[in-house]
Amino acid sequence: MKSIIKNRPLVFLILFTLLGGLLRFWKLDSFPVSLNWDEASHGYNAYSILLTGKDEWGVRFPQIFRAFGDYKLPLYIYLTTLPVWLFGLTTFSVRFISALAGTLAIPGIYLLTRELFSTTSATQHEITTNNHGPITNNLALVTALLLAVSPWHFFISRPALEANLSLTLIIFGFYFLLKFFHSNPRTNTHEPITNNFALTTSILLLGLSLHTYNTARIFVPLLVVVLFIIFRPTFRSLRPRFHGPITNNLALVTALLLALLFSGLVIFQVFLGEGTARYEKLKILSPATIFQIGEQRAHSSLGPLVSRLVHNRPVYFLTAFSKNYLGYFSPPFFSQQWGAQFQFAIPGQNLLTLPVFLLALIGILSHLSVLRPQLSKNSELITNNFTLITSQSLRFLYAWLLLSPVAASLTIDPPQALRPNPMIPAIIPFACLGLSRLLNIIPQKFIKSFSILLALWIGVSFGFYLRQYFGYYPLTYSSSWQFGYAEVMTYVQDHRNEYDRVFITKRFGEPHIFYAFFNQEEPEIVQPNQNNIRFKKSDWFWTDKIDNVYFINDWQIPITSIKILPLESGEEVSTQRSLLITSAGHVPVNAHVIRTVNFLDGSPAFIITSVP
Repeated sequence: MKSIIKNRPLVFLILFTLLGGLLRFWKLDSFPVSLNWDEASHGYNAYSILLTGKDEWGVRFPQIFRAFGDYKLPLYIYLTTLPVWLFGLTTFSVRFISALAGTLAIPGIYLLTRELFSTTSATQHEITTNNHGPITNNLALVTALLLAVSPWHFFISRPALEANLSLTLIIFGFYFLLKFFHSNPRTNTHEPITNNFALTTSILLLGLSLHTYNTARIFVPLLVVVLFIIFRPTFRSLRPRFHGPITNNLALVTALLLALLFSGLVIFQVFLGEGTARYEKLKILSPATIFQIGEQRAHSSLGPLVSRLVHNRPVYFLTAFSKNYLGYFSPPFFSQQWGAQFQFAIPGQNLLTLPVFLLALIGILSHLSVLRPQLSKNSELITNNFTLITSQSLRFLYAWLLLSPVAASLTIDPPQALRPNPMIPAIIPFACLGLSRLLNIIPQKFIKSFSILLALWIGVSFGFYLRQYFGYYPLTYSSSWQFGYAEVMTYVQDHRNEYDRVFITKRFGEPHIFYAFFNQEEPEIVQPNQNNIRFKKSDWFWTDKIDNVYFINDWQIPITSIKILPLESGEEVSTQRSLLITSAGHVPVNAHVIRTVNFLDGSPAFIITSVP
């Protein structure tokens, strides 16, 4: 008991982490209700790498996975080989890494917050409250709890999302980098081992994040540069540690080599074109928008000169970027009333819960004075009786928040909840700062009652969100998760030998990867060979055939009597004695309906038919 009392922060952190892990792993194979095509692609490519050392396209240990032509960064897929090896090729194994990363982010944000608000070389005395113990641990524990029950973070931790893994790497990476900056070579008896480990570990984790999700390739370098600018007085004090024997500089050399390796790979991939292939499909200045600019200029009534000044690429780009960027800080975004994409958030549900959103707003607005240029970089800020932090830490937190949506704002999509997810580790600490501000204002005798009511409000709000997530959301939006493929592919596996060939519609997106996943096809059969049809067309990679299974465009399936069906590749294939999986409204008159697979809302998804 003495040990438990002494290590109370650790006990609470373990409990909060277990709570977050339970929320993220519970019925992981059932919610979300189905694998989407990206998840199936992650899983099958990991399976293919595990068995053959090649991806589904036959490329040996690729640096970027071609997939459908969207070029996925590799770390998530390579890590997924471990759960696939342990549990087999299942929904659970594909989502395991994301759920684990989401769980580990909870102690990660605890460490990050504690490092941000801890005593540093600029604050050498302990930060305490009246009879409440160290505020650093208290504040960090609150951030851990709020992250554990954050709807935003909970949602993205359950599907197989590279963005979620990248976020956890970023949290730990900047924690170790801050730990390195906050170390004092004059007082730290563990230097150089501890501090060198922090620097090397930081570069390793941040470097890995660059090869996990594309947002990190913009966000991480920007924030690292800003961190060096903010902490440059501290960095000067650390210079002496790099003088002397090579043994003292070994970690610095290692860190520099790692940084060159990871950044060099990114530059090499950009040079080859694979590193920017994904952005080419999402960039603001697409061929369509450039044509639109030309049309606006041609039909403008402003005159040739003024029209050219108003309607041009820089103006269009800056206007679109500004609109996207500001949109990520708008209430409609946080309430998901605007820009909701159904695979990344529940429409109409607050990403943070209303009480946490209000606390974050208070925290952000009440500390804006730290951004004043005349404030000394090394000065301390006594924000209230409950918190003492440095201006450097607060400026870094603001920089984190403001830089988070930059990468997302460069794309054509409206504000959506996945690409700006680096906002989460900044918003949660600001919510805690907002709470500490309120606790300073509220009379002492009401603090306990206020805290209980606030905890109940947050708990009830999150409970309502969970009810929506496990109830209303899957029933309403199962189509967004390509529900029905598992049942269809199971039927194909059981009955394909009864037919000469099988046709599956492409109506709901890339059926070949679901066929390969759920049937656990041998990678050599899926990889390009003489028995399948796989090709590139219009900057996309298509699959028309694997064995005797053909994948066809839905709009090319007529409702009249059929004898042949055309493929994307241009071939025509006989439909005699075939199994045809089509969609509602595309059932040929000579096809016999065997079964209808419905979405969870009751609307038809797939129609399984036979053609004589």
